[in-house]
Amino acid sequence: MQKETIHWPNTRFIQSVADARQFPSSELTQIAVAGHSNVGKSSLLNALFGRKGLVKTSKSPGCTRLLNLFEVDAKLLVVDLPGYGYARAPKGEKKAWANLIGNYLANTPELKLVLALLDIRHGPKDSDLQLIEWLNEAGVRWLPVATKADKLSGNDRAKRIREMTEALGGMLPPLATSSTNGYGIDKLRLELLKEIEQ
Repeated sequence: MQKETIHWPNTRFIQSVADARQFPSSELTQIAVAGHSNVGKSSLLNALFGRKGLVKTSKSPGCTRLLNLFEVDAKLLVVDLPGYGYARAPKGEKKAWANLIGNYLANTPELKLVLALLDIRHGPKDSDLQLIEWLNEAGVRWLPVATKADKLSGNDRAKRIREMTEALGGMLPPLATSSTNGYGIDKLRLELLKEIEQ
């Protein structure tokens, strides 16, 4: 287990919005968190914030259906996007989620980075690759983050990271993390701090 050196005690939930136009007026740097349903997005955010239960978690995929806004130390706005690829959601609801995510990503100049969450056990799915392709075309920077790293041994984890890097085009190796034991969480915080300081 990694020793934490960075703490964000002043993280607070701001609000949930169904439309990017409902965003509160803010000049804070924004970082969005995107990922397939059930990738462990809410658990990762709780680990990142160091606050159990701040972000609601559910064993049922498709729980997040709005843009959820969290302010970190009055310096950063973290936007939790709805999970995509949930097969049981009605078509109309899937389309609404896609429009919500797309409108936010395309029309938010304060957005500096998207954390693209990927389950380390499965690697990027077609829907993940579609998102990354869209981000590239839109000129939006992204950082791949492999979740659930505690599910694999060290050797298997390293092998999966190499495979995922290749699947993502060989440019950015995913940052391996675990919300269960804290693996990689401090490294991820440091990446976000770089965005605030730029």
